[in-house]
Amino acid sequence: MAKLLEVKDLKTYFYTQNGIVPSVDGVSFSMEKGQTTALVGESGCGKSVTSFSIMQLVGAPGKIVAGEIHFKGQNIAQYSEKKMEKLRGNEISMIFQEPLTSLNPVLRIGDQLDEVLLLHQKLSKKEAKAESIKMLGKVGIPRPEKIYDSFPHELSGGMRQRVMIAMALSCSPSLLIADEPTTALDVTIQAQILKLMRNLKSEFDTSILLITHDLGVVAELADRVIVMYAGQVIEERDVFSLFDDPKHPYTQGLISSTPKIESQEDELMSIKGNVPAPNNRPSGCYFHPRCPKAKDICKSSMPELKGFEDGQVRCWLY
Repeated sequence: MAKLLEVKDLKTYFYTQNGIVPSVDGVSFSMEKGQTTALVGESGCGKSVTSFSIMQLVGAPGKIVAGEIHFKGQNIAQYSEKKMEKLRGNEISMIFQEPLTSLNPVLRIGDQLDEVLLLHQKLSKKEAKAESIKMLGKVGIPRPEKIYDSFPHELSGGMRQRVMIAMALSCSPSLLIADEPTTALDVTIQAQILKLMRNLKSEFDTSILLITHDLGVVAELADRVIVMYAGQVIEERDVFSLFDDPKHPYTQGLISSTPKIESQEDELMSIKGNVPAPNNRPSGCYFHPRCPKAKDICKSSMPELKGFEDGQVRCWLY
């Protein structure tokens, strides 16, 4: 299968009054056409900054300082803002973490949906309205004509998320980046949104880069999983191999700390400590202060990301 997206040694730093903060520190991964890839890790691991870097949406004081981002063979990291504006929303779309802050509160839903189609598809206002109402129906919104004329605050969280999905898919993008698409939604609505994304992926033949810390969402949607820690990729596997036989101690900790129905009486595991601040990371392997399997070499030397039979892992144990 052809590579749709290739990220090579991406480094995104923030230049603050307190010094340089390396949020994303040499991230590399690739995605194939039609694939759903999940970026997984705790808050502060650099998942969202990686996705914003791909979209060229990292604002000051942040800056991409190194690396390449190849989309359909073109290094879009070198694109001008004008070229990126043609790509964003058209070839690459994004569902942001909180739809209420992503939607303009003073514009009706229809105006915001129409804007994407008018900009990228060059439709007339009448054609854009018809297409917007059609997309609202496709994402399972009842009475789409009424919702078209509504304001964001008049909708529930699940409905706003459906509007964001409709907006993201309105131009049939090749790549959809979904940043925590089910955060702050109750479990029933979460299940509906995941089912919707799975169905729309098949209908539109869209690849999905899923940003999440919820391993239940990963198991439901992903084909391949990239585990991030402290701005680095530490493990990459297909979803079945990762859950059956996680290699990195951090991945093992994440999976062990997920509640399981069949073992309700067992003590829930946890990973001690917190993700280190980007400007105060330890020497050696960034995970070693929290790792139950840490050796002396882990404290002094950073392991490389090594390939093996079905993926990659960054750990001295291998």
